[in-house]
Amino acid sequence: MGKFTALSLAGIISVAAFGPALAADLLPPPPPVEAPILAPAVDTSGWYLRGDIGVGVNQISSLRSTLQPDGAVLPPPTAFAQKSLEDTTMLGVGVGYQINNWFRADATAEYRRQAKYRAVEIYTQGCPTVYCSDTYRANLSTGVFLINGYVDLGTWGGLTPYVGAGVGLAHHWLSNLTDTGLGYGYANDTSKTNLAWALMAGASYDLTRNLKLDLGYRYLNMGSMTTNPISCNATPCFYETQSYKLSSHDFRLGFRYALNEIVAGPMVAPSAPIFGGRPGPLVRKY
Repeated sequence: MGKFTALSLAGIISVAAFGPALAADLLPPPPPVEAPILAPAVDTSGWYLRGDIGVGVNQISSLRSTLQPDGAVLPPPTAFAQKSLEDTTMLGVGVGYQINNWFRADATAEYRRQAKYRAVEIYTQGCPTVYCSDTYRANLSTGVFLINGYVDLGTWGGLTPYVGAGVGLAHHWLSNLTDTGLGYGYANDTSKTNLAWALMAGASYDLTRNLKLDLGYRYLNMGSMTTNPISCNATPCFYETQSYKLSSHDFRLGFRYALNEIVAGPMVAPSAPIFGGRPGPLVRKY
């Protein structure tokens, strides 16, 4: 009886000790947990070409004249009753480089179509009536060359807003300046190059991986313009010149095309079943 009890007790202890190990060997292993596949990284850096068309709402300010009737030493009391420079259209091209997904830079050149300049100046000195007026007309066209930098503010559903700034040169051509008043006057054509700068804001939309549609606003400061002296058929002739500052509010539509192929980076795939970040357990084979 005592021997049977001892054997029974030994059996129970053996089952208790080795039962879980035997059960683990007999049960099928849990399914492996695959490593998460990461989204591919897109290489957005590289060269791009751009083309733009737009409308410029031209502004003139600080209009001045050297008109001095009767040979006065100091400028007489004159005033411009009207001054305007009509709106213009523009065509531009450029080449740039996307440095990363938030900063890019480009160099652009554009031609701004000829716009009509008109001003009416009123004066009293040397005038046979209460007051006299001269009407000036001319044509002004401009070429603009800028180095620009942009900060892209993130992309949502293919739409990327941005802000930017640029600096460069504006070259003006003034032609066919005439002066109609008590007599008739004209000035030779002239040109002038100034420092120009710009502030920009807008948004681009991804049409394809390589092609973007760009819609933007730009404030463009184009420096100043000074005419040649105005010769006239009246006596005396005062050979006046005019000067004014130029700026514009531009609204542009353009396209940007990336020259490099937009390639996705490697994706992460598991090399072995992973359980909680560690390799899976070894399974005994029979």
